[in-house]
Amino acid sequence: MTSINAAPMLTYAWHAWVSVPGEGRAFAHGTVTVPVSFCWDRVTREVGSWLGSQGATGRLADIHLILAPHAGRSH
Repeated sequence: MTSINAAPMLTYAWHAWVSVPGEGRAFAHGTVTVPVSFCWDRVTREVGSWLGSQGATGRLADIHLILAPHAGRSH
């Protein structure tokens, strides 16, 4: 029998005002689940990196995180 211990994770809700090429300013929001070992700045960079991969630009200081321990769980 093999046992796999998954790293404990935390979920954050986030929102930010970003710029979208050809569209202007937009309000973006979502959730991100990361290992508990990630510091606040690392989580912000992860969200910023994802936004950049979607073509949006903005400042990391404009990304607001909220610890959301029940996000994505069904009751």
